[in-house]
Amino acid sequence: MTNSQNSEIKRQQKYLDRLPDNYQFPLFNTKQALQSQRQNGYKNTAAAAREIVDNALEAGAKHVDVVLCRPDQRHLKKHDRKNAVSAVAFIDDGSGMLPLMARYALSWGGGTHFDDHDFIGKFGFGLPNASINQTTKVAVYTRTDASEPITVVELDLDAFDEHGLQSIPEPTEGELPDFVSDALKRQDRMFETGTVVVWDKPDRLTYRMAPDLKSLLIDDFGSTYRNHLKNFTLMVDGTEVEAVDPLFTSPGMKYFVPEDEGGATVTFERSLPLRYFIDEETGGRHLSKPEKDDDLDVEGEKTIATGVAHIRVVRLPVGFAESKAKKKKGLTDANRRFEIRKSRRGMCFVRAGREIETLDAFPRSAKDQASGLGNWPLLQGYAYHWGIEVSFEPSLDDVFGITNDKQTVRPLEDVWRILSQEGVDEALMRENNWQSKARRKKQTEKAKEADKARESKPTTGELAAAAANVVSGRPPAVPDTKQESVDEVTKIEVARRAKETKKQASEIEEAMKEERRRRPYRVAFAEDPNGPFYMPEYGHNGQVVAKINTTHPFYTHVYSQLVQNFGGERARDTIDLLLLMLSQSELEAEEMLELFYSAQRIDKWSPFLRNALTILENGIADTEDPDENLEPDGEPDEDAA
Repeated sequence: MTNSQNSEIKRQQKYLDRLPDNYQFPLFNTKQALQSQRQNGYKNTAAAAREIVDNALEAGAKHVDVVLCRPDQRHLKKHDRKNAVSAVAFIDDGSGMLPLMARYALSWGGGTHFDDHDFIGKFGFGLPNASINQTTKVAVYTRTDASEPITVVELDLDAFDEHGLQSIPEPTEGELPDFVSDALKRQDRMFETGTVVVWDKPDRLTYRMAPDLKSLLIDDFGSTYRNHLKNFTLMVDGTEVEAVDPLFTSPGMKYFVPEDEGGATVTFERSLPLRYFIDEETGGRHLSKPEKDDDLDVEGEKTIATGVAHIRVVRLPVGFAESKAKKKKGLTDANRRFEIRKSRRGMCFVRAGREIETLDAFPRSAKDQASGLGNWPLLQGYAYHWGIEVSFEPSLDDVFGITNDKQTVRPLEDVWRILSQEGVDEALMRENNWQSKARRKKQTEKAKEADKARESKPTTGELAAAAANVVSGRPPAVPDTKQESVDEVTKIEVARRAKETKKQASEIEEAMKEERRRRPYRVAFAEDPNGPFYMPEYGHNGQVVAKINTTHPFYTHVYSQLVQNFGGERARDTIDLLLLMLSQSELEAEEMLELFYSAQRIDKWSPFLRNALTILENGIADTEDPDENLEPDGEPDEDAA
């Protein structure tokens, strides 16, 4: 036996020595099992709190209050903080529970809806599981009739012994905690029927301070229960929760805008009947999409469950949900929508109208594609601006891999196959491409405006070109064969400026000579849908001009996009230098060589760039990682870099 093996045996004996002589080896070692169960994986306090709200809904509640208890301000201790949460209460006006049911409900598996597929709940884990995740002591107060006393049952982890069989304590009669009674009085409500769940001295809250915890709960509940809030009122610390559709297509919910007024658009929608079955020969479990009733009863297959999944894909217009620029004050609705979308980049799953999770990873490996799971987009920046929701019935829980905490999904591989066969992956790829092209178009329009203003003064690239000539001692020179045409260009420009400014031609001529001396090179812009990506020409007094075609993919896909990236201005200046050098070389070349340069630029380089850049744009739209910090106008956050 090795030393490590011997150490392990000794460790085992140490723990066995702690057991009492009459230890019965129960299925769970209560003390340790409960402490381990506290690490049950709820993402935050809101995710745990959903379990208690779920129970209230299933009990027929029309009003649910979440009350955050602060310390008594009159008896604050030295290190107490007035907004620290000392207890959390969930008050509902549902049916309430019978005394023994209240005791049963605090045990794992103590539910009543396991075989009922019409309810949100099913597993009977929610109340104890969620509660001990947040606190070591939970109390349940309940009654089924106003004439009956209030039943109280507690689960206190600190009260359990280290070993031995344990059970939920018997129910007693009692009164509501003072802070709960005070909350009911403030709303002029009576506790006639219903249940109150109290997390006493919670030690694992996501936020200890009441304002932060309140904000978390309101934001989470607004989207989680969006489809149910029309049927009941949900309050958090005195504030009513408003329904929020994360896809922004539901009239009446927060941040909704009609499609014809610039709101979100449903671009794909489909309802899929699904059948989950066992292949009796192989024992394998599979999913199919029955086309007719006869498909529900197939020889050699045993149907486990049937149900319907509804899919909708939504497009958000450019600027509809955008992050806030750091230097801008205040939040717009577009900023608030983006905050909602930030945690929902991917496929949102909704069970029985209640949101479960947004899955942020699609099957994208070569093996996945070869297995027929589809060709799904890479979830990056553009995925904030489109959304997909899959809603389904509880009868399909095994199909979507719903866990007992109702906060994660693990879809069967067949789910991805069927979605792909229905064209859902293609619909998402289209949305990714649309966002890429729409945002690029918006950015190009902004770039054109900026470049037009940029023409009025020398750019860094132009100044560098002029400085390079000083170093080389070779300033741009107009060939004798072109001097006459340059003089004509100068004459026309003098006349134009004289007409605009009402100044003497001689005065304008001197100013233009000085301008040519200070700015021998100039980058300008023009629109020519059928033209090359740039056109060299002489300006007044022999100024070398490189005219960039703003309709060519070179401008729309490359030049105009450079300023969106860190270091983009320097890259543009470098391209300016390159184009000015090529323009000067072509303009100063002898006649035959100039014709060769011109033919290469017009007939070779420009068509090649047009085709190649278009292919490149279409090919990488789903793999590029766009800037996630986009302002409402489609421009990047200037501080993001």
